[in-house]
Amino acid sequence: MARPPKIGLDYYSMDVGFLRDKKIRLLRSEFGASSVLFVLYVLGKVYEGEGYFLVWDKDEQLLAADELRESPGYIGEVLRGCLVRSLFDERVFQAFGVLTSAGIQRRYLRGCEKRDGITMISDYWLLDLESRLDVPAKIRSKLSLISLAGEKTMVSSPGNPAGKGVSSPGNPQRKGKESKEKKKRENGAPAPAPVTLEEAEEYGKSIGSVVNARVWFDYYAARGWMMGKSAMKDWKAAFRAAEGWQQWSKERARPAPLPGDYEDGKSFV
Repeated sequence: MARPPKIGLDYYSMDVGFLRDKKIRLLRSEFGASSVLFVLYVLGKVYEGEGYFLVWDKDEQLLAADELRESPGYIGEVLRGCLVRSLFDERVFQAFGVLTSAGIQRRYLRGCEKRDGITMISDYWLLDLESRLDVPAKIRSKLSLISLAGEKTMVSSPGNPAGKGVSSPGNPQRKGKESKEKKKRENGAPAPAPVTLEEAEEYGKSIGSVVNARVWFDYYAARGWMMGKSAMKDWKAAFRAAEGWQQWSKERARPAPLPGDYEDGKSFV
């Protein structure tokens, strides 16, 4: 009986400047050394499991807390800090409950370059198919993207019409949309609020959520209703995702950093 094809990686590369990365240093400054161990823990789970993403839920939070000898509440706070600093992509996490990043995906692709074929979920895709730095030609010829709905797209070359149809940050259509959103933000026009405070409070009560709706509302209102670099599309999903951030159930929360405070360019993850 043939062995099933390998999904994860046996090892992954790490930049020598990992501990000096600005985002890692800020995370350690705010949450202590265990926060760095948390990032390493998640990376290990990602690469040995699915290879480029980790489904995050309450069980994973409990396992991480047990592994690092910390409380689940602390793990939730550190995760929030990682998302705020874009160590993991906030849009994908809020939409799908998955931890991943562009850096993770780049390293995964390079770790799979000797495989005959590489299949990844297009809904989680964060790279630019047209960029050789993101997807080298020898890897692109082996890559296929499949959506959560089951639709599969082969990516054989930059000029492949199928490849151009992929909805990803590197897709020209997506880039055009993001550039418009960016221009609006630069002109001082924040994204419109997708929900009122009253609606958020009512929804929280209807699902029995422990999240303080006012704290949640103020958090995203201060960011112009942006999740990472994209406008919030499903506020109810974002509200439910906040369940894992236990500090939001308190009456007061840590002041939110200003948008862009931690966007310092290239990062390890």
